[in-house]
Amino acid sequence: MILVEGLDLAGKSTLIEGLRQHFGRTRVLNGQFCSNNPSGKVARELVRWDEGFGGLEAGSLFLSSMLWDARHFVPPAPGEVHLQDSCWLRTLAFEQLFGSIPIARMMEEQGRRFPRFEKAFFLTASLAERERRFRSRSQNDLHDLMAFRKPDKFLAIERRLRDLVIEWEAGVVIETDGLSPAQVLSRVLSKSVAKTA
Repeated sequence: MILVEGLDLAGKSTLIEGLRQHFGRTRVLNGQFCSNNPSGKVARELVRWDEGFGGLEAGSLFLSSMLWDARHFVPPAPGEVHLQDSCWLRTLAFEQLFGSIPIARMMEEQGRRFPRFEKAFFLTASLAERERRFRSRSQNDLHDLMAFRKPDKFLAIERRLRDLVIEWEAGVVIETDGLSPAQVLSRVLSKSVAKTA
């Protein structure tokens, strides 16, 4: 089980694709531990496209999603690599800094029930590099804009999330500025498990 975490435009999706190709037999999950998580799907859509979605409404829905994951998670099959593109720690970072402390505490309690990752990587990039990536993409969403509309808030969440990934999952931090996707993949693989059959 491998976690790739970080805020938007840090290079997570590109790395996940590289890891998927490298390992072959993989399952890729985004945000939630279960692909069929109904509340997780709704929460992801709302946070990406609805500017009014937030506060207690968002925290409660993400907590509900965590509870569903905790009950329904199935470990990867033998020989299969579970690639996790972000996880509940992102929501925990937000709730601890700007949301509901009671919800954050409940998330921490539920998080102890989740399986641990064998390897965890936190990707980051400067705001200038993120802006370059933003301008080169054909489609962006509300999350992508946060780095430029509210940079202080964005960077505060990023710092907290980095600390949580290190604390909860012994994560390795990788600065992606000036690195090609192949170089980022190479750094991750040098710290990860050998290629599976």
